[in-house]
Amino acid sequence: MIIAGYILFIILVFHFFVVLVNYLSKPYLPQADSLEGQPKISVVIPARNEQDNLKNILGDLKHLDYQNFEVIVCNDHSTDKTLEVLNHYKQIIPQLQYFTNETLPDGWMGKNFACYKLAQRASGDWLLFLDADVRVKPQLLNRAITYVNKRKVKLLSIFPEQIIRTTGEWKTIPVMNWILLSFLMLPSVKIKWFSSLSAANGQMMFFDAKTYHAHQWHHMVKDKNVEDIMIARLMKKNRYPVAVLLGDNDILCRMYHNYQSALNGFSLNVHQFFVGSRLWMVLFLLVTWFRLPFYLFSGQYVLLLSSIFLILIMKYMISGLSRFSFKKNMEFHPDQLWAFTLMVFYNLKNYRQKRIEWKGRVYRV
Repeated sequence: MIIAGYILFIILVFHFFVVLVNYLSKPYLPQADSLEGQPKISVVIPARNEQDNLKNILGDLKHLDYQNFEVIVCNDHSTDKTLEVLNHYKQIIPQLQYFTNETLPDGWMGKNFACYKLAQRASGDWLLFLDADVRVKPQLLNRAITYVNKRKVKLLSIFPEQIIRTTGEWKTIPVMNWILLSFLMLPSVKIKWFSSLSAANGQMMFFDAKTYHAHQWHHMVKDKNVEDIMIARLMKKNRYPVAVLLGDNDILCRMYHNYQSALNGFSLNVHQFFVGSRLWMVLFLLVTWFRLPFYLFSGQYVLLLSSIFLILIMKYMISGLSRFSFKKNMEFHPDQLWAFTLMVFYNLKNYRQKRIEWKGRVYRV
């Protein structure tokens, strides 16, 4: 019992160390440098039934303080007023182009095919893939170009600062930040030799266009429902430098608007945060649930109090990194643990059924 208690505590100390490294590294974009020449950036957006989100993101792009860019939107067979929104903003944003995608071929995921077609139409030196539900501030492109020029990376991906407005969102959205920032030291993603140390977020992926066109990354992962992380791993296997950061009031996103949609969305890919292993995912869930009760009922009170202290400090650092309210994050911690349990259950159910449903399409996985 005592040995098991120490093993559980060592695991917690490891997670604490990972969070501490992330906290001290300040993983945000630097302030923009003044650029003598601006490389052309193609901002490309896949959109399937995104009429409300498109109004926001296109309105943001209109106010960018970067001059040399184009915007291309792929209307992925939307049945809402997406086309009307695009027609309206075409009159406001001269750099905007859009097209309706071809019929989805067999063997492709919808978003991957849309991104593949968007890249074929893009003419920029850099390709910025944005999801339609992202919000960007005027300085984003300048800050992103400053970073990739200094760090010489071929892919920069950012986990946007999450906008949380409802109780259901507080119960679910912070779960992904908790797992990401306690499992992966973000600075380690830059190490080219370990593809397992990979992460990316499809909400914002900024590619060197020459490298992208040479490999057609979305074509290489055409049937994967977690294309972002898979692309990052492929790029690292090919020895391309990759970097992952967090949003810092330069890129934001409200991913889901209610509890159930967040559970359904996160359950599609939660296992990928555990190096693609569902076994590690389940083990992490079990350890998280049973660590403190184990200490309590086995009488290991020093380890119990020490673990509670480390968990509180981790929660504080993760809240700071993610720009979350620490008070709110603590208030909903038990609900977040239960939500994570449901995400794991849904993920295993999808795996057993070999199918997922997303954006009105059903895929075999």
